[in-house]
Amino acid sequence: MSRTQAPPANPVGERRPGEAAQVQLRISGMHCASCVSSVEGALQKVDHVQDVSVSLVDELARVTAEVGVPEVEELLAAVEKAGYRAEVLEDPRAALESARARDVEREAEARALFGKFWLGVLLGAPVVLIGHWEMVPGLPELSMSSRQAAWWLSALLTIPIILVVGRSFFTGAWAAWGRRTSNMDTLIALGTGSAWLYSTAAVFVPTLFPEGTARPFYEAVAVVITLVVLGQALEARAKGTTSKALRALFDLTPETAVRLVDGRHDEVPVESVLVGDRLLVRPGSRVPVDGVVLEGSTDVDESMITGESMPVFKVVGDEVVGGTINGSGALTIEATRVGAETLLARIVETVQQAQGSKPPIQRAVDVVASYFVPAVVAIALVAFAVWYWVGPEPSLNFAVVVAVSVLVIACPCALGLATPISVMIAMGKAASHGILVRTSEALQAARNIDTLVVDKTGTVTLGRPRVTDVVAADGFDESELMQWVAAVETPSEHPLGRAIREHASASELEVPAVAHFASHAGQGVSGVVGGRRLLVGSPGFMEATGVSLADVSGELADLGRRGRTPVVAAVNGKVAGVLGVADPVREDSRAVLGRLAASGVRIVMLTGDQEETARAVAAEVGISDVRAQVLPHEKAEEVARLQAEGRTVAMVGDGVNDAP
Repeated sequence: MSRTQAPPANPVGERRPGEAAQVQLRISGMHCASCVSSVEGALQKVDHVQDVSVSLVDELARVTAEVGVPEVEELLAAVEKAGYRAEVLEDPRAALESARARDVEREAEARALFGKFWLGVLLGAPVVLIGHWEMVPGLPELSMSSRQAAWWLSALLTIPIILVVGRSFFTGAWAAWGRRTSNMDTLIALGTGSAWLYSTAAVFVPTLFPEGTARPFYEAVAVVITLVVLGQALEARAKGTTSKALRALFDLTPETAVRLVDGRHDEVPVESVLVGDRLLVRPGSRVPVDGVVLEGSTDVDESMITGESMPVFKVVGDEVVGGTINGSGALTIEATRVGAETLLARIVETVQQAQGSKPPIQRAVDVVASYFVPAVVAIALVAFAVWYWVGPEPSLNFAVVVAVSVLVIACPCALGLATPISVMIAMGKAASHGILVRTSEALQAARNIDTLVVDKTGTVTLGRPRVTDVVAADGFDESELMQWVAAVETPSEHPLGRAIREHASASELEVPAVAHFASHAGQGVSGVVGGRRLLVGSPGFMEATGVSLADVSGELADLGRRGRTPVVAAVNGKVAGVLGVADPVREDSRAVLGRLAASGVRIVMLTGDQEETARAVAAEVGISDVRAQVLPHEKAEEVARLQAEGRTVAMVGDGVNDAP
């Protein structure tokens, strides 16, 4: 049997010339929008680069270029020449590991920055008090000599604020000057540095200034530096969560697989699995890669892909997807897609691209930020020149005061961070509520949404089966029936069995012991409870074993109309009753969807579930537009069709989500 290694994900130099490919670079050393502009500009200057997108939030550069040219080394050299460091991320897992490592660094960075912030607060509080002494009620008026001494103390206290708390601003500005560029550090260093020098001159040589202007503003130096450091600390903490979505996805894939070679069971890293390998998937474990079943049968939980809570019965010849959960039976599969070619890896790649995308407003902000620092410096110089040439005497002194004022007012600007951090927080908040926003462009366009497409399982419903109906046949008691059924389902790992056990537990029923338990894959279970032989399973299982369903035919039809999954129980060969199992609707679904519909939003349900079940759930929440038995890739096609009608579409829930 052939065994081939899957190609790596998007290497720049390993496709046919003329094709476009994307390479991801992890960039170190960026801390403002000017840095983003510098890196993007450096990469765009490399020959044959078609598109560059650099994200300050996740510190990734995504470069689209013609395959074969340029070499990756040229991209790295361009970034390093711009004054930053870069490393290549060859596949999604490498990107995740890099993000994990960076998260650890950010945690340490955030702790250090918060330490600097509190040092700034400790040293800066008396400086602010001195600077605004007359504004604090109850404080005595200071004599001129006392005020002079207080200003000297302020000068001393702000020295460690500059050299320790704000050191990175001055070193960053110096480094930018060495590269003949400017950034936010340049502005902060110019503004606070000029303010400190001006204040010190005003305190020690007041005769240099016009009468009444020789007043220091050390408090501006202390407050600006301390607050900007606080902003950096909060930014570092916020950016430390950027790999969580990727981690959640990668956690769906096991780290090892069991390879079958010459009768041996070799446990190997999942990265070493090749196309054509025979793999053993044990009961309860995750499927390591995409494949096809060679031996065995079992129920597989595919909710991570389809969003449907009910497991899918797999037999020889059926396809299985990496990351899905095997039920109670063992499978032997042949790997068909591995590495970056698996469905889960392609989903991860999509998530990475979404994280790195920029909304139009952010691109506009990046452009503005790239000119912001030189513009502020230019305005300060113009203000200096105007006051020097046409201002009152002594014009030089007035010119210095005005120019420094411009720099101080402008320096605490977070222009380049406001938009990306806002986008990140908005996406994170949405994700915490189970809402997946595919791109930041979609986030900006959300205000124009007129059509909401919702998945059923885990979005409109809870995503976990529960017993909704218990109907005993003539001659049987409902509570006793539940005790017997729960007893037989106790050893079962099937989601329906779990739902029955939870219902019995919630009803505080005493569950007896079961003997001679047997699981009939894809059909049901059997066992002996209190001397009675019980069969519990699908209507087809009962008919196959000769149990007549005539006594419960009406109940079965009613459950079907209401979208319930029927579970039939038989005692000693006679039908004893039927249970209805369904995925309940969330309590707030009707209210939320009702408010959206009332605001003019069209609601469409797309689900992979059966038509009858889907319409029953839709009727409960007031949705009339239902499209059932839709496969994952067909959902995208349905959304595209709605968009082709001129609608702005939002999709909530697509089978991969963290919704409870």
